[in-house]
Amino acid sequence: MKKTMLTGVRPSGNLTLGNYLGAIKNFVDKQEQFNSYIFLADLHAITSYIEPQKLKTAVQNSIAMYLACGVNPEVTTIFKQSDVLEHGTLGFIMTFQTKMGELSRMTQFKSKSSQQSKEGVDTGLFVYPTLMVADILLYNTAIVPVGKDQQQHVELTRDLAERFNKRYGDTFEMPDVYVAPIGNKILNLQNPLEKMNKSDNGDNKGTIFLLDDIALAKKKIMSAQTDSFNKVHFDEENQPGISNLMSILSKITDETFESIEKRFENKGYGEFKKEVAEVVANLLTDIQTKYHKYNNEEVLNEILKKGAEKASIVARETLQRATKALGLN
Repeated sequence: MKKTMLTGVRPSGNLTLGNYLGAIKNFVDKQEQFNSYIFLADLHAITSYIEPQKLKTAVQNSIAMYLACGVNPEVTTIFKQSDVLEHGTLGFIMTFQTKMGELSRMTQFKSKSSQQSKEGVDTGLFVYPTLMVADILLYNTAIVPVGKDQQQHVELTRDLAERFNKRYGDTFEMPDVYVAPIGNKILNLQNPLEKMNKSDNGDNKGTIFLLDDIALAKKKIMSAQTDSFNKVHFDEENQPGISNLMSILSKITDETFESIEKRFENKGYGEFKKEVAEVVANLLTDIQTKYHKYNNEEVLNEILKKGAEKASIVARETLQRATKALGLN
């Protein structure tokens, strides 16, 4: 039997080129090799307040975008987290296996809690990693393709699964993380020492969104920060900007760094940026065309319904195994 691969997407806004190259493409490239699942993490989306209609729209847009990026519903089970009630139940159970210190050390909690209002930190922000643990364990997941910034969540999953198995008997599969060796962390075009993210300090000049206007996306590439070496060479420490652009080009085209360096030997940064811009533009054009094709509420709801029915069978079996081990049934 094929092993299971799973990924979750939080429907919190327009996806970036970094999201695509760092995680989505990894999943798409491997989906036929595994028993594959993708879920829309709408429960995670409500760890802080979001307008209900905005959430509903974000879920629909996210599904359409994943289909546009190459996720095949005939191969991959696609569903909404809230449609499979076992996620919440196992997440609650796994909270009891977790120490407060473990949750307080989570990188995203430390980062986001510092940005919270004076009223304090939402409890959901603190405990959501245990729901993420449940998301992974419910489907006997063997591999979780993530960017480097998400590795910590898979490590916590492994720790809690091992703890549960030692306490109550062999219950959960131990998942492994998969981080692609190239393009696992696409960086901000204006500040290549930071991750490309959705906020980008409000100006978005360093972030390319998958739904960006094509001309604007090309302009962002052409104005990306480089250096004074004027040599296309992969050196993340001394040439982070050029290395980031090389990662983008390599990840999209599958061309090696060595080949890129050789082709642009004795050529300037302007020519190199122009090629990267064209490659990115072609990718975005293809994704955007498919996105508008798939963004049909009736079609998407049918995909989600079938996916939830299939996912629920596996999730129910796993939860029953866990509650039996606990002595709850």
